[in-house]
Amino acid sequence: MKSLIILFADNFSSFGFEKSFDGKSAFEKTLQWAESVKSSSKIEVFCHEDNKNDVIAQAGTDICVKSKKEWTNEILFSEISDSLTKTDCDYALFNFAFNPFTDLNLTEKLVSTHENFKSEYSFADGYPSGVCPEILDKGLVKILSELIKTKEDLKNQKVTRTSIFDLIKTDINSFEIETEISTNDWRLLRLDFSCDKKENYLSCINLFDDIKNMSESDKADIQKICEAASKNVNVLKTIPGYFNIQISKDYQSKNPYCAYSNYGNKVDENMTLAGFKNLIKKINDFNPDAVVSLSLWGDPVIHPEFFEFVDEVIKYPGLTALIETDGFDFNSADYNSDSAAGLKKLKNLSDKVKLAGKRKNGFSSLIWIVNVDAMTQQTYEDIHPGMNLENAVSSVKILNSFFEGNVYAQFLRILKNESELESFYRTYKEKDSISNGNFIIAKYDHFCKKMPEIKSADLAPVDRNPCWHLRRDFNVLADGTVPLCREKSFESDCGNALNEELPLIWKKFDSAVQNDIDKKYCEGCSCCDEYYTFNF
Repeated sequence: MKSLIILFADNFSSFGFEKSFDGKSAFEKTLQWAESVKSSSKIEVFCHEDNKNDVIAQAGTDICVKSKKEWTNEILFSEISDSLTKTDCDYALFNFAFNPFTDLNLTEKLVSTHENFKSEYSFADGYPSGVCPEILDKGLVKILSELIKTKEDLKNQKVTRTSIFDLIKTDINSFEIETEISTNDWRLLRLDFSCDKKENYLSCINLFDDIKNMSESDKADIQKICEAASKNVNVLKTIPGYFNIQISKDYQSKNPYCAYSNYGNKVDENMTLAGFKNLIKKINDFNPDAVVSLSLWGDPVIHPEFFEFVDEVIKYPGLTALIETDGFDFNSADYNSDSAAGLKKLKNLSDKVKLAGKRKNGFSSLIWIVNVDAMTQQTYEDIHPGMNLENAVSSVKILNSFFEGNVYAQFLRILKNESELESFYRTYKEKDSISNGNFIIAKYDHFCKKMPEIKSADLAPVDRNPCWHLRRDFNVLADGTVPLCREKSFESDCGNALNEELPLIWKKFDSAVQNDIDKKYCEGCSCCDEYYTFNF
């Protein structure tokens, strides 16, 4: 049987063409893998028009290159089908083009499984992203190219790493699927061996350097490579993906279950807009694809210059702003003593968000989370004293009318409201709900046992993984203070983000991450149960 290898390079990234792997780029390493696959009779590259010249320069003119101004899911399946027909190949191996650790042995094993069991779709499960292609039978691709036309919510979306399976799972029982399952489940570490963005690129080059002294047989064993990655602080922790910033020192009410309201207010003033502008520039230089939350502590919407803060984030083409609020009366005739009404400001912000478009990280330029937390006024007021549930619900509805699909109703799951969880779920899971089916059930944080233990369920994994927050989160208080983590907001000080370089501060976290990898926990970490939760 003959196979067509398709390397998808639309996830435009200059990092994929950097010659950082012993003189080769991630693209060249992926191409080298493709040329080594025994069943391959043809290689094609699907790319964006903007990186066509880079592809040709490194791939040569013998490789077929298809370029588009935009690759949507519908276009992708159509082009795969067309290529399979023209090349008379039996199936396609679909891989992203900047995956320098794509494993040949694993690929050949998956190909053998695919052919022997006459599978329509085959994939590797439990492995890090970027180590194995997906395999699609020619007949399946024809079916999918027609099926995608009926999926309004998928067909016009830009291609992502999950595009193929996202479509298949809409009718998964109709297809013959085979998988190669990893002997070790690496998913909890979320290892990503691709060079599509800065944080993953750094992880890849650090891993490449780490395994140089391995024997050739070990380098050919993807499990050995994953094992090396799991113990290397420079692979697990590259640059922050999530910046959590406090811009407001106040909440709309004192939440008895919030550590900031009850444990200690460290700052006396809101963050200034001037200081924030300088900070966001630093963040963009550090990681231009980051998610920037304005809700570390305090409710950001009550900051007098809230809209200006959001504007500052979304003006950068790769950054995503995240707002978490208890709900606000945006219908008020006057917003924050300003002459312009809140709804008008929301409309102006909505226009800017639409103009900014979707980010390369896959998110919108602005995401809202509204703390609903209850289904009855009595329970809501127990959690948010003096506030009305109606305002929170109204906020979800109003915000979703301006930022449709990017507003989430959130429910903090604790003993107090556990009886209302099912009602919340049934109400907000529906696509025709006021949040369009977007909701979050949030875990309660006892703040290293400084707060009462009132969670209603323990979801911790059996085996402890290195803390996600130490590896990916960068927290900044309103005065610029950078704590080691959110749990240590009031006791640790690693530097000041307003007047120090962020990479130098971030480097100070390495020892804490290494201790976590080695399972050497300090008193706070040993009783913390936030390590397995993940922010973007």
